[in-house]
Amino acid sequence: MNQRYEKILAWSMLIILVLSLLPVMYLGRYNHPTGDDYYYGVTTYHERLNGGSVFDILAKAARGVAQEYRQWQGTYSAMFFMYLPPNIWGDWAYRTVTAVMLLSLTGSIFYCLKPLICQYAKGTAHMWMAVSSAAALLCVETVPSQGETFFWYNGSMYYTGFFALSLVFLGLLLRELSNQRKRRLALLLILAVFLAGGNYVSLLPLMILTVCLAIYLIAAHKRRPALELSMICIVLLCSFAVNALAPGNAVRQSGMWKIPAWKAVLKSLAQGILYLRSWIHPWWLTAALCLTPIFWKSYQNSALRFRFPFVVAAFSYGIFCSMSCPLFYTMNSTGPARAVSIVYYSFILCTLFLYYYLLGALYRLISVKGPAGRPNTSDRLFRTDLSGRIISAIIPAIGVVAFALLLILQTVNGAILQCTTSKAVSLLLSGEASAYEAEYQKRMQVLNDPAVTRVEFTPYIHQPDMLYVGDFSSDSEDPTNQKTAEYFKKESISILYNQPSVESGDMNNPH
Repeated sequence: MNQRYEKILAWSMLIILVLSLLPVMYLGRYNHPTGDDYYYGVTTYHERLNGGSVFDILAKAARGVAQEYRQWQGTYSAMFFMYLPPNIWGDWAYRTVTAVMLLSLTGSIFYCLKPLICQYAKGTAHMWMAVSSAAALLCVETVPSQGETFFWYNGSMYYTGFFALSLVFLGLLLRELSNQRKRRLALLLILAVFLAGGNYVSLLPLMILTVCLAIYLIAAHKRRPALELSMICIVLLCSFAVNALAPGNAVRQSGMWKIPAWKAVLKSLAQGILYLRSWIHPWWLTAALCLTPIFWKSYQNSALRFRFPFVVAAFSYGIFCSMSCPLFYTMNSTGPARAVSIVYYSFILCTLFLYYYLLGALYRLISVKGPAGRPNTSDRLFRTDLSGRIISAIIPAIGVVAFALLLILQTVNGAILQCTTSKAVSLLLSGEASAYEAEYQKRMQVLNDPAVTRVEFTPYIHQPDMLYVGDFSSDSEDPTNQKTAEYFKKESISILYNQPSVESGDMNNPH
C-alpha cells in the first residue's frame, strides 16, 4: 500500500505542479518592463539600435558594471545581467521572463534535492518526485509576493534567479562529494565566482553551508573531497571580498539606515520566529501530511541514525535566519518583497528537511529502544505480517483524509484564491490582464512616436496584481524617469497622478 501511495502521490503532485505553472506562464504574455529595466538597459539598448554586435552589447554591459562598481554597488555578476534586460531585444523577449523564472526555480529544486534524497537518504525516485513537487508547489503557489518575484525582470533575476543558481550549485556540490570529477569541479569554481557577485541574501547561507561542509570533511579526514571543497571555499570567499569591498557599496550605504552586525543577527533570529508563526500555514501542513507516509517508509532503508535532532534544528534555523541578516544590516528592515520571497523559499526547504529529520529521529526512537532500554522488535511491525500491512495502510489513509480536510478548509476560507495560479486564472478570465495590455500599448504608441518629445501620462487605470509592479514618478527629474526618457529618446517623462481617472491612452498629453 505504501509503495502504491508513494507512486500515486509522486505522479499526482508532479502533474499538479506542471498544470499549475501553465496559466502563470501564459499570463507572462502580458508582462512588460518597467523601472530599472529601462534604467540599466538604456546603454545596451541604444548599442543594439545603432547596429552594434552582440560582442559590442556585452562590452557596453561590462563597462556599465565597472561604473556601478565604483559608484553604486559591487554585485558584479548581477549588475552585468541588469545591463542586459530582455526588453533591449524586443517586447517579445520580456514576455518570457515569467516562464524562465518559474522553470529556473522549480528545476533547481528538483536538481538540488535528487542527490540529497536518492543518494544520501537512500530514498526512491518517487520519493524525490513527491518531495520536490511539494516544495516547488509551496514556493510558487504560496510565495508572499508574486509580481516582483516572477514578473519583474530586474527584481526576479536578482533574487529568485540567483537563489535558483545557488540550488544548482548545491546540487553540483552534493554530486561532487560523492563522485569527484574534474569538469564538475571546474564548473563549481566558475559558479562560485559568479554567485559571489550576486545578492547577499542567498549568498550568505551558501557560504555558511560550504564552509561548514569543508570543516566537516577536514575533521573526517576525507582528503580529496576536503581539498576540493577548500578550493571552492577560497574562491567563493575571495570573490565575495571583491564584491563587498567595492567603492560603490559605501556610496550606496551612505543613504541607508545601517546597523551593527550583532544587532542585525539578533533581529534576524527574532524575525525568524515571526516568519515561522506566519508561514507554517495549512498549505505547509497539507504538504507535510502528504509526505509523512513516504518519509516513514524511507527510514526502513536509510542508514541515517538521526542522532542529533536538536543540533540539526538549531543549524537549520540559523541557516534560515541568516538570509535576513544582510537585509537588517544594510536596511534595518526585512527588505523588499522580492527579497522576502527567497527567504520564504529557504523556509520551505529548511522546514521540510527538518520535518524529515525529526520524524526520522522519532522513528529510530520507536524502532530501536523499547521499555527499560531493551532492544525492541517493533521495527518488524512496520515491515512484515498482518500488523505491518495494517499500519502501512492506515498511515497513507490518515494522510489522504487530512489532506482532503485541509483542502476543503482552504477552499472554504478563500485561501485557495490567493494562490499564484488562482490569481493568474482570475486575471485572464476577468479581462484585467488584457485591459492592462491595451493601456500599455497606447503608451507605447506615444513613446515610439518620434514627433513627441515631452510625455505626460496618467496612471494606469488597470493595475492587475502580479503584472503591475509600479510606474514612473510624477517628477520628470527623477533618475529612473530621466533614464527612461533617454531610452525612448524623449526630453522628459512623467506621470500626472493628480489627474481624473480616465483611460490612460486618452489622457496622453505630449508636448
